[in-house]
This record gives sequence, structure tokens and C-alpha cells, in this order.
Amino acid sequence: MRVHGRLLVATLVILGVAAPEAGATLRTVNHNDPAGDPTVISYRIEGAPAFVTPIEFQLTDGDYRSFGPSGGTYTISALLPQGWQVADIQCVGSSGVNDFTIDIPNGRVTVPHGEGEHDTCTFTNRRIPSSGPSAPSPGISPAPPRSEVPESMLPRRPALLGVVAGRRFAEATVRITRESSVKGRLLSSRGKTLGAARIRRKPGTHVLHVGLKRNVARTMRRRGLRKITLTLRVAVTALSGGATHVFTYRVLVKL
Repeated sequence: MRVHGRLLVATLVILGVAAPEAGATLRTVNHNDPAGDPTVISYRIEGAPAFVTPIEFQLTDGDYRSFGPSGGTYTISALLPQGWQVADIQCVGSSGVNDFTIDIPNGRVTVPHGEGEHDTCTFTNRRIPSSGPSAPSPGISPAPPRSEVPESMLPRRPALLGVVAGRRFAEATVRITRESSVKGRLLSSRGKTLGAARIRRKPGTHVLHVGLKRNVARTMRRRGLRKITLTLRVAVTALSGGATHVFTYRVLVKL
């Protein structure tokens, strides 16, 4: 997960034996809504050949767990406490093929995990309101590390390759094919700008750092918040003329 701006892959120890390193990653990321809720969410992973016997593990808000299984088909299920529901599940893989089977009503996703591939699935879990279960709604998007995006899969047009968030900031890894102006804004749920940044770069892959305004962070902390879910909006405009490409990404920013 995010540690001082860098995403690290953890090795899970099960029954005293470390998960095998197969040059691949099967990652589960947990986000609670409201952000910062301390509720612990349990998960189960099963499937052949690595997890014929299902394994359960627990995650807190913003936490993740990674495995390095060999190729196979695996199912990740959220085992929610009473009063919670799975609001959204989003997955991304290094193969570039969207072949995940997502079942939000039953809180699970089936992952065809190829040998040597990297797959990340993010669960957004929400407290059930007093009026009863609500319809699924967009959650937080997965943000695998840049190293898991092979050069052969890079697009030939401006693209947002990944996003990571840390304490009072978010960073977007952007690939541009022409010299461009790249603008980023952190937006509240009401569309208010809570942080902004701009860079001008030549073709290549670049990182845009967008910091949260200090007065905003102080105000949120006074309200007892430790994390906040925001929208990162990134706009790429070629300086020689051309269309502006806009990307949006939900991020969980620590205060």
C-alpha cells in the first residue's frame, strides 16, 4: 500500500510459510466508506492451484494484502460484518485484458490470473444507511505501481497510467506523446478545488504531484477526520494545439 509515496508489495505469511514468489502479484485492496472508519473487513481467497484450501485474512481501511500465486483462476470474496455492504469492486491487470468477473451483490470477484501477471482488485465497502441497502455506486479505483505496467502495453495517446495517494497529496503518473501542459486538481464531492498543480513536459512518462491545501487539511483534522475521499482530475493539453484529454480518479488522501 502507500508508504511515504511509494507502493510496496507485501509478502503474506500463512501458517509460517511465505507465499511463493512467482514474479506476479494478486493484490486485494480495502477501502471503507466513510473513509477512516476503523472497522476490520475479512476476505477469503480460493482457487486452484495455489488456494485449493481457502485462506482468510483481514484488512483495515486503506490496507491491502498481496500474494504471488502461480497462474490459475481465483475468487476473492469480502466477508462483511453486520451493517455493511460492498458498494463497488474495481480491478486492473498488467495484461491489459479486462476479463475479471465482478459480482457486487455477492461481494466477490473472479480473477483469471495469468502466469507472471499482476492483478489488483479494490473493494469499497460502505455502512448500510438506516433506509436499507443502497444501490452500488462508484468506489475507489485500483492504483497498481508503475513498475507493473509493461512498456508493451503503454498507450499511444495521452494516458493516466496510475495514481497513488499519501499524506495530504496525490500523484498521477501520466504518459504524453507530445509536449504538453498537465494540470491536476483535487476536488471535493461538491466539485470544490482543494489542491492544484501544473507541469509542462516533453513526450514521456511523468509524475504530477498535487498537494492538499494546508488550511483544508487543518480544518478536516479539527473535525476529527484522518482520511478523506477526493477526486483527482488530470487534464493533458498538447502545447502545439489539439484536444484536451481529461482523466478522473478517486483517491483516499490521508490528513
